[in-house]
Amino acid sequence: MEAIKLHLTGELAEKYDIYYRVHTQTFGWLDWAKNGEPSGTKDYAKRIEAVQVKVVPKGNPAPGATSIAFKEAKIAYKTHVQTYGWMSKVHDGETAGTSGKAKRMEALNIAMVDSSYNKEISYRTHVQTYGWQKWVNGGKNSGTEGKAKRLEAIQIELKDSLADQYDIYYRVHAQTYGWLGWAKNGEKAGTEGLAKRLEAIQIVLVEKGGAAPGSTNNFFIKKDK
Repeated sequence: MEAIKLHLTGELAEKYDIYYRVHTQTFGWLDWAKNGEPSGTKDYAKRIEAVQVKVVPKGNPAPGATSIAFKEAKIAYKTHVQTYGWMSKVHDGETAGTSGKAKRMEALNIAMVDSSYNKEISYRTHVQTYGWQKWVNGGKNSGTEGKAKRLEAIQIELKDSLADQYDIYYRVHAQTYGWLGWAKNGEKAGTEGLAKRLEAIQIVLVEKGGAAPGSTNNFFIKKDK
């Protein structure tokens, strides 16, 4: 079970509001949903582990926060990593890749959960020896397999209706530097000319004009010639 809806009927519905929240795999306790609203997650493949339900007199305050009662995945991505190959896909700001294992990312695949939007997201990678690769659309691989070449930087951009609705932010974990700042809407993220491998990446969609997920300083470092 990944999500629930609860509602009252008849005389109970006239006198009371029903609030409920769920504890989900990875995310823990979400906020309170109310009177038939969805509570839980969709497309994350995260199980519900516990539920709380409270009935309160009609119009009384909620038992707690109500801002994030339901999480629906928008973007999925996975990395091809030295030694491990293709790793499991993650969603919406989760970390893809490895940390503290000194393993290079070799390829990246990004897709919208609703695949009909895949043509509206494009990305390219900077690969050891080969430099910047061609842009590809969502659902396709960027980088190399079986050539032992590290990814060093990435660009991601949105088009058409996705670009009208969202800004796309992404940041990378680079050898020596650790997590760099968040890049946005086609900016370069990572390093160039420094022979540093990428080890992990996070990607998130933010409502157009919304706040960045974190610091946007030092998202790209290029060696001066």
